[in-house]
Amino acid sequence: MLRSSPIEPCERGKKIMGQNVNPNLEWYTAISKLKALLPRCPFASVNRCPRFYESLSQMGEAGSTKIESVQDQELLKRWKSSDLWPVTLEEATGIMSRDGQARHFRNFCPEVLFDRFGLFATSLSDYSDETDREVAHRGLARQQAAAEDWRWAWVNLKPMHYSECPRYSPLAQECTNPNNRVRNQGEPTDEIVTLRPTFYGMGLDLKALLRRLKRWWQCQRKKN
Repeated sequence: MLRSSPIEPCERGKKIMGQNVNPNLEWYTAISKLKALLPRCPFASVNRCPRFYESLSQMGEAGSTKIESVQDQELLKRWKSSDLWPVTLEEATGIMSRDGQARHFRNFCPEVLFDRFGLFATSLSDYSDETDREVAHRGLARQQAAAEDWRWAWVNLKPMHYSECPRYSPLAQECTNPNNRVRNQGEPTDEIVTLRPTFYGMGLDLKALLRRLKRWWQCQRKKN
């Protein structure tokens, strides 16, 4: 009796991270395990990531609950002063609508799209009309596609794991090296030892020391 050989790690990675996948929770956490990362993105918060905030704010225009207006304006002001905020339309999160219905989601946080649609993706495109949808559904029926196949609902999808997000690396770098963290414009630096016109020629900035210790503690909590 023939026995199938075990899949090597590299081959397993290709199968998990290929394009022809159903980017559900099982797929997502499998990649996290393969990369020895946390199951879900540690920066999935409006206060920790500009892409998550921008995506959640935009989703409020597509039928989801909106962020409270005052809080939304405060978050927008804060993140727009960060060097992680998109500077071109190509980088920005956006929604294209037709007849009052959201049809295309672009450059979204996969964590936000999963919470709304159950798919970890950065882009989703709806069918152009019901005729195209019906044609696609007939083809999927002939293929005996699974009920959870995303193609029943969407014509195009770009799956994404949080480690592939362009915002993830600089945010993670902030935890591993506080000196390279993302700062808002006008925010004080964290130079603990500073040159000052004192008798000894230098001084100790206790506030900077406390800020660095606070961020170190927050990063440790994220890792755990």
